[in-house]
Amino acid sequence: MNHMRFFTFIILTASWASAQSLIPPSELFRDPKFVREFVGSYGILSEVEPKVSSTESTLLTRVSEFFAASKYKEAEDEIIRYIKETTTPSDPELQPGEISPALVFVLGNLYFQANRSDEAERAFKEAIKRFPKFRRAHTNLAFLYVSKERFDDAMPMLQKAIELGENSHRAWGLLGYTYLLKKNAVAAENCYRSASVLEPSNKDWQLGLAQALMMQEKYPEATSALDALIKSNPNDKQLWLQQTNALLSQDKKIEAALNLETMHLKGMADEANLNLLGNIYMDQSQPLLALAAYSAAIDASQKFNAPQALKSARIMNDLGNPDQAAELLKKIRAAGTQMTPAERVQLELTAVKIARSLKQNDRATTILTQLATDAPGNPEVMLETGKHYDLLSREETDEEKRKPLLAEAKTHYMLAINNETTAQQANLNYGQMLVRDGRALDALPFIEKALSLKKSDALEQYTTRVRRAADREKARIEREQAERANAKPKP
Repeated sequence: MNHMRFFTFIILTASWASAQSLIPPSELFRDPKFVREFVGSYGILSEVEPKVSSTESTLLTRVSEFFAASKYKEAEDEIIRYIKETTTPSDPELQPGEISPALVFVLGNLYFQANRSDEAERAFKEAIKRFPKFRRAHTNLAFLYVSKERFDDAMPMLQKAIELGENSHRAWGLLGYTYLLKKNAVAAENCYRSASVLEPSNKDWQLGLAQALMMQEKYPEATSALDALIKSNPNDKQLWLQQTNALLSQDKKIEAALNLETMHLKGMADEANLNLLGNIYMDQSQPLLALAAYSAAIDASQKFNAPQALKSARIMNDLGNPDQAAELLKKIRAAGTQMTPAERVQLELTAVKIARSLKQNDRATTILTQLATDAPGNPEVMLETGKHYDLLSREETDEEKRKPLLAEAKTHYMLAINNETTAQQANLNYGQMLVRDGRALDALPFIEKALSLKKSDALEQYTTRVRRAADREKARIEREQAERANAKPKP
């Protein structure tokens, strides 16, 4: 995988990490209209609602006046008085009577409205037990479960309510969300479409539909659905991000960058969004635009994220833009006054890599010398120092001057080999240095060790080539030894 393809993979992986976090419906249960609808109505619906007696009907009419005035406690007291008087009459001449499941249901509504969830759940379950086809009891119990984020419990209640004829946009929309959580995107899409037909202006259901489309990789449709949402909700950050993910999934990186730039102009882009923008620009070979985005990310950070900023600088340098990486490093130095000692070591190691790319070997030497004092024994410092002397040895034409450079490189590589965090890279680098020096047989154990610590196709192929070279070298040595033995005079 080349640098650019690998980088594209990083962008999409980071993007999808955001996309997989589903956006739940908004604060549905704090909607005053919902509360009124939930607790304030009751009617006899044949087949799916229990019948009420004439006395209970009169009671419910009286209670409805309390509902209209939002006097829920008074309504609750009135129903409880009636239930007690009916089931255990104070008049000894009266026989205990039965109450309709309807009253238990209305009482459950009142408990739910008062945030007495356990009592509400028991009441709804009791109403369903007494009348299994009680549609609204199933519906409202499902809503209670959703309000408590008990989605596994909510799903069968919503399914049963809809089977019994429930056709509200809330029931369809919330069932869609439970399907999304189960990764059943096809069912979620169908539910959200039904909810949107019943209430087309509801943003939650439109967004849910877009997420269901995303989950099915129907990215053009999702992009279009999100576009309509963004037009009516231009300051909703999550909508912009969801559409950015959809665009990246279609490899429409320029359009995705435009989304992120728009978010930046609106003041909605945070550090992660701007770093993603910088990554996209690097993928598109636009280092100056990437530098601006990465710099803006540092400015936008609430708490300076040194590892992320340094990672961005290394990416710029690794992809052949050391000048811009050096500029970003200046920004990091200015912003990172509170960096930890470990982060400062990483900053200086990044500076070494940038200096190496800029052919500033003297500067790299100066930084590494200071690091040897500031962070003695740090394995990454040892590794970079080994690389540095290795590079200097390759550029040195005087053999006498080259020998001490190779010795320094070996010393530092061997120190780095002894630490697990740098062992793989140090084994590989040292082995490669020996191969370049024509010593494949000596190099082979280090190359094989590097492969055992971290396997890759490229390293596997390189190890095979080194083995062949080592076999040739061994055969040559054995041949020369045999020739010398044969050339000795016989006694």
